[in-house]
Amino acid sequence: MAKDTEAQPTFEQALSQLESIVTAIEQGKIGLQEAIAQYERGMKLIQYCRGVLSDAEAKIQQLQLGEDGRLTPVPMEPPAGNDQT
Repeated sequence: MAKDTEAQPTFEQALSQLESIVTAIEQGKIGLQEAIAQYERGMKLIQYCRGVLSDAEAKIQQLQLGEDGRLTPVPMEPPAGNDQT
């Protein structure tokens, strides 16, 4: 089983892989066993993409309007009860 030593794909690469998996399954290009394996891979890619989007959203939300009218970065605190591993 692959460990963390494998390089994580970029968001765009993961999304492209996911689109390829969906296309292959929808078009019946692969057999049942391979479809199941690809489905599992797709679910992992979905989790990864959601994590990337969640992190990006948190970073964007941390820019707040200061009293002087300028956007200032505020230290990001992880949401309570959101344990993603």
